Amino acid sequence: MNITSLADISVTLLIIFIVAGISAALTRAGVDVNLPRTSAARPKVGTGVVISITKKQEIFIEQSQTNLKEFGSALIQAMSKKNTNQVYLQADAGVNYGLVIEVIGRIKEAGVENLGLVAEPRLPGR
Repeated sequence: MNITSLADISVTLLIIFIVAGISAALTRAGVDVNLPRTSAARPKVGTGVVISITKKQEIFIEQSQTNLKEFGSALIQAMSKKNTNQVYLQADAGVNYGLVIEVIGRIKEAGVENLGLVAEPRLPGR
């Protein structure tokens, strides 16, 4: 029995899974923030516009930094560019709660009904 073709297929599949895993890890949308943890978190973010608030109180829509004054128009532009009405908000665990509420208010003012709050799943035993 010739197992050369089986070995070729196995190596090819291994390479595909490695590349897919690395690219999935690197393509996390938005800006890198230290997300809060909760047992109710779903680790999956779908296709939509990602809004990030960093520990330094900086606001990003996708990868572009914005401020509260220009937030509404920048959000509408990003949603039309992606052709979606889904928005995901991820804020650093140390961000002022008032700022998060202000951003949520601006999101709602822009007419967004589908808002997801992003958090990390809680680690077992904590």
